[in-house]
Parts: sequence; C-alpha cells; structure tokens
Amino acid sequence: MNEPDLPPDFSIRLSTLEDAESLQRCLDAVARERRHIAMVEGPTLEQVRAFLGAVHARGVIQLVALASSRVIGWCDVTPKPMEGFRHSATLGMGLLLSYRRRGLGSALLRSVLRAAEARHLNRIELEVYTSNEPAIALYERFGFAREGIKRSARVLDGHAEDILCMALLLPPLGRGAA
Repeated sequence: MNEPDLPPDFSIRLSTLEDAESLQRCLDAVARERRHIAMVEGPTLEQVRAFLGAVHARGVIQLVALASSRVIGWCDVTPKPMEGFRHSATLGMGLLLSYRRRGLGSALLRSVLRAAEARHLNRIELEVYTSNEPAIALYERFGFAREGIKRSARVLDGHAEDILCMALLLPPLGRGAA
C-alpha cells in the first residue's frame, strides 16, 4: 500500500494486532503533547489490543505509517453504525512530532480516503482544534469543507479551544447526488 511519493524508508499498511505496543507508544506520545488530539495520555496497551482486535468487525479502516517496523503515525475512519448514517465515517489521525512535514500525513490521508471510497463510504467527518493550522491546511488540500465551529469546546490547562468541524463528500455524494 506504499504511496508513490512516500520516502523509501517509510511504509503504510493496515494495522494488525502485532502493532499494539508500537501503536500504543505512538498514541501516547501524540496525546502527551496536549495539543492535537482529545486524549492527553494514550490508552493502555490492553485498550489498544482490544481496539485492534475489534477493528475489522466494526468496519474501521485503520492504517499505520511505519519507519522500519515502528509505528510513527496512524489514520483511521470509523463508520457510523446507525441506519441513515452508514454512508459516513469519522476520521482520526496523528503523527509523531519528529515525522511531521515530510508528506507522511498526506500519504496516510490519501491512502485511508481511497480505502473509504472503496468501501462506499461517502461522507468523511472530522473535528480539529482551530489552533492546528497545519492539519486544517492538509484537510482543505484534500477537499474537506468547513462546516462549523464548536466554541470553547475544550478547556485544557486553563485555555479554551474552539473545534472546527469539517467533512469531505466522496463519490457519489461528492458529485452532487443527495
């Protein structure tokens, strides 16, 4: 599943149960930045194993970016299970600080969107902190549209943060069908 523009020392593939320890360390490192994702510390190893064990049954598409065999980032789409909403999914992603701005986020996002379209998911939603301008720019480059703001949605360390809601419509919805 390697992207053509991905540096040769990196790879992207579907996550597996064997990724649990490395993924947990990656999630924890990104969470402890206290800036980009809702968690402020990563889930336990047991929680990550449980999630990875249930990923396929729940229809989640989760990709991991690897440097050698170490997980350095992830991107996933979680389909909504309720009738009337099954065409849509929620996107989440993260990348270790030292690997940002190398095109890896774009490669992860491109790969997961291809997989989502292949599964006939037509609406991909996400929430991003308004202070995360690089992520917002990435999502807009991929065609995500701004849909609204949740004002003061998070208050952390005495600082209120707005959340931007964005979505991307994939074919056939992206072509005007409703």
